[in-house]
Amino acid sequence: MNDKRQDRRDAELDRLLDLARRDSPDISVVERNFETRVMARIREGREPWYAWAWRLVPVFLTLTALLVGWTLFFPSTGSEDPGTMLASGIQEVALVDYLTGE
Repeated sequence: MNDKRQDRRDAELDRLLDLARRDSPDISVVERNFETRVMARIREGREPWYAWAWRLVPVFLTLTALLVGWTLFFPSTGSEDPGTMLASGIQEVALVDYLTGE
């Protein structure tokens, strides 16, 4: 039962593909000066890099606002003193002692 339906679909697809192969569209208008037109379109579409930067300003502002919000609502649980943070672990203390000669 399923094979007969598949055979009909295949026959219909073959018929449509055969019709598409026989029909040859007129592309003579498109062929003439094609490269010149493509290059002209590429040249007119070029924008400086800073134009994209201005377009992305809203994205950067949104990311910055999200980062500020994250920082304000979820403060760090560590120490605020950078010296304490650097010397908090055993390995770091040993390294500092070795480098300072103590």
